[in-house]
Parts: sequence; structure tokens; C-alpha cells
Amino acid sequence: MKNTRKNVIFQILKGHDENSGLTAMEIQQALESEGIHVNLRSVRRDITDLSGSHGVGTNEGRPERFYPTKDFKLKYDLQLDEGTLQTLMIALNNLKCTSHEYFNQYASDAESVILDSLSTNISKELRESKERYYFDYSNTGKPLANNFNDFEKIMIAIRQNRIITCINDSPYKNEKYNQKIRKFAPYVFILNSGTPYLIVQDIESSEFKKLRLTRIHKVVLSKDSFTRVDLKNILNLKNSIGGWGGIAEETIKVSITCDPEMATYFKEKTIHSSQILKKLDSSNYLLEFECAHGSNMIRLISSFGGSIINIEPQEIFDEVKDIWKSGLKNAS
Repeated sequence: MKNTRKNVIFQILKGHDENSGLTAMEIQQALESEGIHVNLRSVRRDITDLSGSHGVGTNEGRPERFYPTKDFKLKYDLQLDEGTLQTLMIALNNLKCTSHEYFNQYASDAESVILDSLSTNISKELRESKERYYFDYSNTGKPLANNFNDFEKIMIAIRQNRIITCINDSPYKNEKYNQKIRKFAPYVFILNSGTPYLIVQDIESSEFKKLRLTRIHKVVLSKDSFTRVDLKNILNLKNSIGGWGGIAEETIKVSITCDPEMATYFKEKTIHSSQILKKLDSSNYLLEFECAHGSNMIRLISSFGGSIINIEPQEIFDEVKDIWKSGLKNAS
């Protein structure tokens, strides 16, 4: 919060000079208007820090007035058009609002770097426009930040190709399995609708696995590094739909005959790069895609209920029917 507050103070001071600088009390009032409540002593401490990091100076009058000095040059030189800048703001705030808490501070820092590098007018315009964006969790939900420090170590391991030891707390395994210390080489970070996953190589078995990152705990960064292999010859990550399930090498072609109501969903949303939607007649559509055979795909299809007329192959249709039958049984 302190770093974010200092960044906001610098944004407030931008555009002011020696003659129009703001007092500490005026800065405190400006912070209050943006919903940041802090005492005057903390404001003065932040200004002292900003004098070293951002070149904030003072006219040394009474009362003191603060402003960014012209001879200070930030390390970042961004040359982006306004549409690109707006897109970056949306992307960063979407990441903060819908994904793991780990990204909050880094996304805020990145946002500040961008705003610090812009003219006063553009910076103010972008900051004010943030209130016009709203990011919903969606039915996938926002992951709970129950392993912030573990997450941070994993991201370091990905950057530096370092092996980690950890516990993988899976709800599908027994207690004995979950208590075992694992040793993994983290290869790929996957963000699926805000939910983080990790492709790792199990050092003990050499097997590649997909893990939900929020279930990894007690991470220790090893001093040992690993040499990456080319995953293109081992895994095809583009085969999967959603983050659920393990890693499947083989794909299955699914063809679904459906009504216009279900077709509308797939007109507006692509769930896989292979997706094709064809109109058969006035009341029927054909939906096709080819992907890994996973439980997430089966659950998605089954959710359309009576909109489905037929599914091929039969084994997929049977799995969907099993979900329907189970639901009816429990309901009765």
C-alpha cells in the first residue's frame, strides 16, 4: 500500500513546478479525495522517499511546496499511442481484479511506471478513466491468495530455471500422498481465466504434470537449476480446454448437433482454436472442435442440457448422459 500511495502522490504532483507546488497538507487532501486515508506525518515520509526516487523537490518556503524537478529523468521511455495505453491499463487492472493476489503489487507498479512516463494531461486522463472499467470474476471465480509467498518463489523459479521442493495438496489424492515432499522443475505458467496453473517436470519420475498453482505449498527454492527441454516435442498445450485435468497427448474430434440457443453461445465465444460452427437448417447447428478428452469439456457440454440433439463420438455422448442421469438421481 505504501508504494502505491507514493506513486499516487507523484501523479498528484505531476504538472506542478516551483511556483505552483503543493504543500504536504494539500497532498494529503488530494489523497483523501482519491480514497487514500493517511496522516500528515506519513505523507511527509513519502515525499522524502520520492525526493530520492523521483526527484521531488521543494521551494523551501513556508509552507514548503513540493513539485517534480525538471532535471530528473525517469529510467523509462515509453512511446505508445493512446489506444495502446488504454489497453495496457485495462489489461493490468483486469489482472489485479480477476487473478491471484500476487499480481496486485506488480500490476500496480507497472501501471505507475507507465503513468510516470506520460505527460500530465494523458496521465490524468488515464487515471480518471479507470473508474469507467469494471472487471467481473465470471463463473470461473478469482483464486484465493492462500499461498502468496509460495507463488512468489515459483515465479522466481520459472525465471531462473531453478528446481523447487514443495507439497502439492491435491483433493483427488489421499493424505499420505499429499504430505510427501515433491521435487519439481517448473516449466510453463498458465493463466486460465484468472486461475493459475503450472506445468512441471517431476524430478523423481521425469513425468510432466499440470498442477493448480494455488494448491502448491511450502515451496523451497533449490540452489540447483535445470536445463529446459523443448516441450513442443513432448506436449501440445493447445489441445486442452480449460485448466482442469492432466496433460493429454491425444485429441478427440467432437461433433455436436444443437439448437439455436446453444449455437448462440458459441457464436459469441470460442472455447478452442479448432472450433467451427455450421448452420444445418432453420433449427439445427453443427458445432465441431478437436481437443484433449478432459472432464472440463464434458461438464461444459452437459451444461447445455436439452439444447443438445446429438453428440459424436458416442463415448462423449455417454459421458454427458451419465452427468445428466446423476443429476436427476440426486434431484429425486
